[in-house]
Formats: sequence, structure tokens, C-alpha cells
Amino acid sequence: MPSRFISIFALLSVFLSSATFAQEQVAPGVWLSRNGEYRVSVSPLTSTTPDPWTLYIRTATRAPVSDAIIEVHGYHPETRTILPNMPIITPHLGRGEYEVYNIYFDEPGQWEVNIVITSGSTIDAVLLPIDIP
Repeated sequence: MPSRFISIFALLSVFLSSATFAQEQVAPGVWLSRNGEYRVSVSPLTSTTPDPWTLYIRTATRAPVSDAIIEVHGYHPETRTILPNMPIITPHLGRGEYEVYNIYFDEPGQWEVNIVITSGSTIDAVLLPIDIP
């Protein structure tokens, strides 16, 4: 499948998921993706400085996802703005771990962060609510 098709599909997923509510939190700090394909956790979940996030992605059966293509998009519904920088995601670091750099929230309030995950032919997304003081 061409990467251009994946990107178009991922962007479509972003817009469709922004019209929905945040995904189910199945444990403290762990969210289930919209279709139940992935379990996602992020550390730290907030950032008012451009510090990296550690992103952990596992399958629904808790197996680490090692070949993911990940896109991170942020949206501030109140002001209708997006993240000021394009997040950069590292290749897999082991045990389902990825680093997200260049993520920064430049306005206080409620943000929605959509993480689109593609692994093989499985595409799913998780929408996280983030409150920036």
C-alpha cells in the first residue's frame, strides 16, 4: 500500500475522530484505540515545554507493536488551532516504545491529541484529552 494512501487515510481518521469523544481509558494512563486494536500509553501526558513523550503501543492482547507508522496531531477546539510544531516520531525503540519529539502546546486549555497507528494492514487511532494549565 503506497505511503501516500496511508497518509491520506490517516488524515481522514484525524478529522473523523475529532468529531468523537476521547477513547476509553482502560487503566490509569492506558487508552484503548477506537476500534480496540491497540492499547496506548504516553509519558508525560502534558507538555508546556518541547520535551519528548515516550509512547507505548501494544496490541489489544498486550503484545508490543514493533513496526508501527505513527502520526500525532493536536487540536485546541476552543481556538480552533493545531499544534505549533510538527511532532517527530522515532522508529521503534523496543518493547512497543517510540519517542515523540517536537510536541508542544502553546495555549492553555483542553487539547485533543489524535494518535494514528498503522501496523501492517491494521489502522486505528486513539484520541486523548489533554488539559494544559
